[in-house]
Amino acid sequence: MHRQFAALRRRAVALVVVVAALGLVFTTGTASAAADPNPQTSGCAASMSRQVSADIYDGSQRVATAHLRYSRSCGSQWVSVYFLPGYSAAPSVWLQNQSGTDLYTAYSDSTSAYTYQHFNMANRVGCGGTHLYRNGTHLGWTYLGCF
Repeated sequence: MHRQFAALRRRAVALVVVVAALGLVFTTGTASAAADPNPQTSGCAASMSRQVSADIYDGSQRVATAHLRYSRSCGSQWVSVYFLPGYSAAPSVWLQNQSGTDLYTAYSDSTSAYTYQHFNMANRVGCGGTHLYRNGTHLGWTYLGCF
């Protein structure tokens, strides 16, 4: 009887350890994605489920494409812009009808730029747009809309 109790106790302890480890893995994964405002490093860009896009022209030449994006799995929204060399962008995303909540450019290189992401967007409306520059000269603002 004592052996059966000891074996049962060992199995119960092992089960508690496994459940605790699984909880730690899932909690850590979710928390790190929710805590990382960068859509590229958080994994939210890979799970993007909806977007509004606009081509941006310099005269008759398309030089950039901007996207207002949403990730259902992350519940987040951000703006990304892809442009030709010699151009640059300064995107921003904000909560509709609220001031002081703008998220401006978080990353930019020679052909792309994107903002940090707004979280908890499942039942809120976000808006986005971008400034575009050619060799440092401002070309204009492109409003992407809201959703």
